[in-house]
Amino acid sequence: MNPENTEKLLTAYPLLYRELRERCFECGDGWFDLVWQVSTEIETAARLEGIPKTAEAWPSVSILKQKTGTLRVQFDKRVSEHIEALVTQAYERSMETCELCGAAAQLDRKRGLGKWTETLCESCRKVHHSPPHRPQDKTKLPVWMRERDSKLK
Repeated sequence: MNPENTEKLLTAYPLLYRELRERCFECGDGWFDLVWQVSTEIETAARLEGIPKTAEAWPSVSILKQKTGTLRVQFDKRVSEHIEALVTQAYERSMETCELCGAAAQLDRKRGLGKWTETLCESCRKVHHSPPHRPQDKTKLPVWMRERDSKLK
């Protein structure tokens, strides 16, 4: 995530993201609104649950990143089932939101062979990705790669 969006989140949710101050949000800017929304929902749930707004008690996100094309949010300690459900909903919405621009998208489950799995809209996919590279001379590949490639056909 770009520095401006990162700073907005750190400023708006200082206790929630206290562990990420020295690190970063490891996802694209297209998910900024999604991260903002789940952050607001988590803070609201914590208030409604009566959690004291102190560094010791308030939920703290230790990891926020893209993994296998989806948004992953992990906490430093156990949180309520309601907060976990909010994170699960954000995870599910990330499969339908372009990580780069925020437009409607679909998780690309077909992309593989050493490539990252991503959730991108058609426009971003065309701009940011070329077809997977295939060497012309298969005899230069190691045996295990030739066997794998022949099984994929």
